Amino acid sequence: MSNIVSEDNKRRFSLDKVVVDPKVANRIISADGDDELGSWNGESIEDLVKEIDRIEETADPNYASLPHGNNIPEDLREEIAKDLPIWACDVSGNCLVGETADKIRSVDQIRARYEKKYGGVEAFKEKLHKEIEERNAKLRLKDSE
Repeated sequence: MSNIVSEDNKRRFSLDKVVVDPKVANRIISADGDDELGSWNGESIEDLVKEIDRIEETADPNYASLPHGNNIPEDLREEIAKDLPIWACDVSGNCLVGETADKIRSVDQIRARYEKKYGGVEAFKEKLHKEIEERNAKLRLKDSE
């Protein structure tokens, strides 16, 4: 038995940087998760739209796991995604948005929408958190009666 550990088999730790094969990172999979239907490299949102159109002719892609989700800016995840679904963004900041993933908006356009309507992305998030706290307080009051 050899004590030599190959590069492929060496022990990794949770903080080690993981290198992901681009072929895996670019995959568009089926809604059931069983099949790879296509790929997108994250460069152009228009290319993603074309690829999804091609895929939808014969299959149902899993929009919830489109590749390159890390291109979506951190401030536009979580709460914003519940208000305005952002399915994917390319490296230039153009995003596929909407309930049915049928619109392309730039990150700047999305932020401007929240600026105009709420005073900014953070103001929207604060408003949402306040509404949740108020709803939870009402529920607690109702439960205590």
